[in-house]
Amino acid sequence: MILAAVCLAIAIFFVIGVPIAFAIGIGAWFYMLLADIPTVVLAQQVATASESWVLLAMPLFVLAGLLLNDTGIAQRLVDFAAALVGHLRGGLGMVNVLANMLFGGISGSAVADSAALGSILIPGMKRHGYPVPFAAALTSSAASIGIIIPPSLPMILFGAITGTSVGALFIGGIIPGILVGLTLMAVVAWLARRNDWKAGEPFSWCKLYLATKRAALGLGMPILLIGGILGGIFTPTEAAGVTVVYALVVATFVYRSLDLKAVYRTLVNAGVLTAVVMIIIATSFTFGWVMTHQQLPQHVAQWFLELALPAELLLLVVAAILLALGFIMHGDPMLLIVVPVVFPAAVALGIDPVHFGLLCVMTVAVGQQTPPVGSTLFVVSALTKLDIFTVSRANIPFILALTAITFLVLFFPQLTLWLPKLVGLR
Repeated sequence: MILAAVCLAIAIFFVIGVPIAFAIGIGAWFYMLLADIPTVVLAQQVATASESWVLLAMPLFVLAGLLLNDTGIAQRLVDFAAALVGHLRGGLGMVNVLANMLFGGISGSAVADSAALGSILIPGMKRHGYPVPFAAALTSSAASIGIIIPPSLPMILFGAITGTSVGALFIGGIIPGILVGLTLMAVVAWLARRNDWKAGEPFSWCKLYLATKRAALGLGMPILLIGGILGGIFTPTEAAGVTVVYALVVATFVYRSLDLKAVYRTLVNAGVLTAVVMIIIATSFTFGWVMTHQQLPQHVAQWFLELALPAELLLLVVAAILLALGFIMHGDPMLLIVVPVVFPAAVALGIDPVHFGLLCVMTVAVGQQTPPVGSTLFVVSALTKLDIFTVSRANIPFILALTAITFLVLFFPQLTLWLPKLVGLR
């Protein structure tokens, strides 16, 4: 009864526009007052959530992405993608998807991808006659690949919540991420043929060589990351530190695009972004403790076991809940609230944690495309001066494509587990 009252209070806070972190934190404090629990527990839980070794990777990946973004690496990756697939029908659309796949291997954030690449690709697509709503919608959807292909900040968060190997999650996301990219390209090809969009410039080996040479150091970062984890050279958290050093060396000594002032500014920006995320994580972890104190996860697991429900039904229920929450909530709070409740039930039903984690992350990726709070939608809407619902209408084919791959992963767990098993991480 107390938990229901707290959840109702949090819902009211959401409706009246209280920031997510404060709404959840006040809800947890309200529960402790009603349950006669010392409020010092609230501070203890916030501190405990912030001390996670796994979560240390998050600010480091954010910093590495910002450092490389300041080098103009986004433009180099766009040029490489254009040289590789720009000659196809609907070429700039193909370039958009491929560039987001490549940049996703650097930033780990869909919002960062949409901001960095949208400012380059959307004006270019507009100049070549593509409808602006289409360009904005494609950029928003393609940016979602950034949290599926490693590194991925939501995967790090899921690993911190559940104790699942972040390295296994990273490797497991490769095949689904590629499938999402190929599916979005297929949708672009279909729309290009339907609307008679022309192909780009003819393919040139010389252009591809020059573009590859210019983008080589940017392309090297995901190779360093995945290769180091697979080779057992470093853990994902250590990999985040290595990528920061790599990005700093490339930005400062190779491209020479950063001076001390620029490095300081980047550090401040990374700190601000990390602080925004961490306050949400800390308060949401506290609310997770509240649900555990009420034994809600145990009750959910027991309910599924007693009813002998199939594991696929639990996955469908979780996917449906996350998709619904995507309309009213950002990705990180969704994971922090839902996963602690349903994860014990998933384990009890024999669902592999890596498969479950990647399904959650992919569902969050779909949720980032739904109004009125879709984070990447806000970014591309700001870039194009279009209202969010105009972009959303153009985004429908891409949302359907993302949803289709998500359900493919739901019913075929080997899409997420084959690579981790192949390299000995499962």
